[in-house]
Amino acid sequence: MSDNNSNSNNNNNNNTNNFNNNNQCDLPDNYKELVTTGKVEKLILSPSSSLDRPKTLPPKSQEEVLKHQREYEEIQKKAKKTLEREAKEKEKLDAIRKEKEKSLIDARKIWEEDIIPVWEKNSKKRDIKKIKDLSWRGLPPAVRGKIWRLCIGNDLRVTDELFNIFLGHANNAYNKTTSPPLKSRSPPPNINIDIRQANNSIHHSRSPMNTSTDGEDDVLDLETTNMALILQDIQDTFPSLMIFQKGGPLHSDLIDVLGAYICYRPDIGYVPGMTFLAAMFLLNMEKCDAFLSLSNHINSVCFLPFFRQDQSGIPKYLAAMDSTVEALTPPLHKHFKDIGISAKNYLVDWITTLFSKALPLDIATRIWDLVFIEGEIFIYRTALSILRYFISDLIQATYDECIDLFNKLPQRKISEDKLFDEINSIVLDQKKFDKLLEK
Repeated sequence: MSDNNSNSNNNNNNNTNNFNNNNQCDLPDNYKELVTTGKVEKLILSPSSSLDRPKTLPPKSQEEVLKHQREYEEIQKKAKKTLEREAKEKEKLDAIRKEKEKSLIDARKIWEEDIIPVWEKNSKKRDIKKIKDLSWRGLPPAVRGKIWRLCIGNDLRVTDELFNIFLGHANNAYNKTTSPPLKSRSPPPNINIDIRQANNSIHHSRSPMNTSTDGEDDVLDLETTNMALILQDIQDTFPSLMIFQKGGPLHSDLIDVLGAYICYRPDIGYVPGMTFLAAMFLLNMEKCDAFLSLSNHINSVCFLPFFRQDQSGIPKYLAAMDSTVEALTPPLHKHFKDIGISAKNYLVDWITTLFSKALPLDIATRIWDLVFIEGEIFIYRTALSILRYFISDLIQATYDECIDLFNKLPQRKISEDKLFDEINSIVLDQKKFDKLLEK
């Protein structure tokens, strides 16, 4: 037994000596000392350390212990650096957030005390330059809804009473949509074309001069079909928020606003993308105000052709966008032309949702602020800035890859500061753009 112990000790000493001779020259001084004195076990943090080998297995050699300890310490160093870096980043973000919050508090006071009262009394006396400067960093949430309403106006003279009247019609359509016979009925193919044709043929049926019950039945059928599409699209409207989907706090409000709208404007009906518009308004104002703002927004000159699917008006805006890309980003325009991409592949969706589907909600909200304050030209500055933001991907992409990028923009990581720097660098003149529309 004594001989066996002696042989084991000799083997351990030989292992240590071999390790000293072969590897000691590559070790730091503190490690050399531990190896020389045979005190490598001091590197082990505790008997239960993950560096130890289970008792059922042979013990580690000093060389193996030392190797694992060095690896462990390296991992610890990297982890410490990562934590320190993350702490610094968090501290920096917290400072930026606090600065932004203070800025919004200060801005809110200016809006409420200096700008909004003057604007409400006489819009012509408002300080346009001051408004644009203040709005660039985003409107304070507390006044955003009111400022949007002031910008959009109410040329249609929509009232709460009008909203309630058409909400009654919408309830009839909703009840018919959710009844058992309709529940299992799926929309027919090419539903958008059918709806538009139906809208054009029956919108006169709401006229007081028309007393035909057949016309009223046609309208109800159209409203019911539109309502079915609305209920379907709501499920995909800001799904991460979980407030517009069934069971969410704003689910019924969104149905009410859109339902009232399709009854109010059967000549337009429901167009895909409207759920995002109505949802954005509801996030910033009450239900009646959201209906008023949605109705007047869609009715504006720039947006109405896209919702009416006006084949004489839409091509003008698409051609103007293509000309703008050609003038300000010639290489990308050439590549797009070579692979068959044009504004029709991206601009229609961006306009009908006002970027709320394509961009993160906080960025889209800030863009809405500036579109309403600076006018339609900001839409085209934003569209061009998105193309420039992703130009390194788009310039070498195939047709299918470009379409895929446009469709999956919400999944892309977009820097708000970088995107708005891009927008700020783009100079577009409204008068020159209007001339492009006249061509």
